[in-house]
Amino acid sequence: MKTAIIIPAYNEERTVSWVVEEARKYGDVIVINDCSTDDTEELARKAGAKVITNEKNSGLGYSLRAGFSKALETNADIIITMDADGQHDPRDLPKFIRKVEEGYGFVLGERNLAEYPFVKKFGNFFLNAATNFISGTELKDTESGFRAFGRAALQKLYLTANRYEIAVEIIFEVGRNNLKACTVRVDSPIYVKGVSVLDGIKNFLFLMRRREKTWKGYIEDVKYVLRKSVKKRV
Repeated sequence: MKTAIIIPAYNEERTVSWVVEEARKYGDVIVINDCSTDDTEELARKAGAKVITNEKNSGLGYSLRAGFSKALETNADIIITMDADGQHDPRDLPKFIRKVEEGYGFVLGERNLAEYPFVKKFGNFFLNAATNFISGTELKDTESGFRAFGRAALQKLYLTANRYEIAVEIIFEVGRNNLKACTVRVDSPIYVKGVSVLDGIKNFLFLMRRREKTWKGYIEDVKYVLRKSVKKRV
């Protein structure tokens, strides 16, 4: 099965070369350069990645969606996302590949947060619980950016977010589409400050809006009611 590894990057010249070189051992690497002001783009190309550079700094969600489109264009069977800053170990990639090959549509990397700051752990716990409750899922570490999709599963997702909200939107879509999903434990070699408490609040509010206002969600609700009505008549 063909694997595409999507790596969004913004000013990651210190780590992008190593991440790309290691990730290429397991599949084709696509780096989405979010208009970096350093040498991220050049170093990623030299390391062997296909690079897409946004015309302007557009955010994590926009970059991931661009990467998904490119990966599907290349007919990838397995699509994996990981960070360029070194907090995801490329040597964990086979875990994701195996799970998708076993038939899972979505695989999420669960980090060990034991050494993370208390505020980060508390925020992660709260947002994880809220995300699963709203999305109807039972996944661990829903904020993790280390994740994999089967091609057919990814094509079902309706994604709109441009920034950090993409993390919870993906989980919401996994639940809405009732995808076969699981988590795998992954190493977190370094702690990198990422989503802040404010970002977490924004993610939660975005998720509530998605739940209430997405037109595709309304259609799914109607289908659900109709199915229930049919069962009652039977």
